[in-house]
Amino acid sequence: MAGIDILFLSKEDVESLDLGLPEIMDVVELGLKAHGQKKVVMPSKDHLALAYPEKLFNILKGYVEPVNVAGVKVIGDFQKNYEYGLPSELALITLYRPETGAPFCILDGTLTTWMRTGAVTAVGAKYLAKQKPRLLGHIGVRGTAWYNVAMLDLLFDFEEIRVTSKRPESRERFAGEMSERLNKRVVVKETTEETVRDADIIIDASRLLEHEVLVKDEWVKPGALIQPYGAVLSVAPTLPFTVDKMFVDDWNQCQKSQYGQFAGLIQAGELRDEHISGEIGEVVAGVKPGRESQQERILFWHKGFAVSDIVLGNLAYQKAIEKGVGTLLSYYREPRDM
Repeated sequence: MAGIDILFLSKEDVESLDLGLPEIMDVVELGLKAHGQKKVVMPSKDHLALAYPEKLFNILKGYVEPVNVAGVKVIGDFQKNYEYGLPSELALITLYRPETGAPFCILDGTLTTWMRTGAVTAVGAKYLAKQKPRLLGHIGVRGTAWYNVAMLDLLFDFEEIRVTSKRPESRERFAGEMSERLNKRVVVKETTEETVRDADIIIDASRLLEHEVLVKDEWVKPGALIQPYGAVLSVAPTLPFTVDKMFVDDWNQCQKSQYGQFAGLIQAGELRDEHISGEIGEVVAGVKPGRESQQERILFWHKGFAVSDIVLGNLAYQKAIEKGVGTLLSYYREPRDM
């Protein structure tokens, strides 16, 4: 029997692959479709909370049939990491051969988490936003924000993009960088109300440590799509009950996880099956309808799941093999019955 090697991909290795936005969105959409077609095995994510919500590990795992890969991601969510000059999220993904259980790749999952979150945001909007959305309102400028805005603008070419965040220096820097990269002006707003009122698509990627209403119900206009995905409730708790439709990425995971935007409403027994119109994968797969009217207010809550990490991690692995990128590690040379 041959030995087992593992390809290690650092953050710099993943960056050097230069994955394009369209191919990232395509592979994540493939994963969502597989989820909607029940072609995945994906238990609910686990949590290791050292001090919730500012110090938390999430453990995501699953198997995706169309790419025939299993995987596990461990991601730390440490919201004060900026004090150490580090991103708030640091992650590693391990990919496995389902035939043998042998690991074949360990890669940085920080950058790919930002990528896949942006892709899920964009694919969600592709299927749930109104036709020709004009205005994007984005709250938060953390790692996922760049991919959210870049991918959404690639799909819709907005006439106006507004952004805000808690720290003025962060939002100004983000707007400047995005304006240069998108070759269009990204407008900074001081308040969340100024950011989201009249927006066709609202993204709440805030990083709250305690509950605060950043988006009120009355600010979400008819026809708008709102996507909040922080760990702490940051939108009006009435929204799941007043919108025309609410979609999630994985309802089973939403119900079992004690953390997340609407976890408190679920645990209190207020947010139930009858309030959920479907999962985004079911919409992508054509199993359930998405938007059916230009006036519908739609809420899409995605907590993030292993399927997206696995398909994107596998894409990075394939690209790395093609380009000769990464470091080959010897797992062990002479496998024996252990």
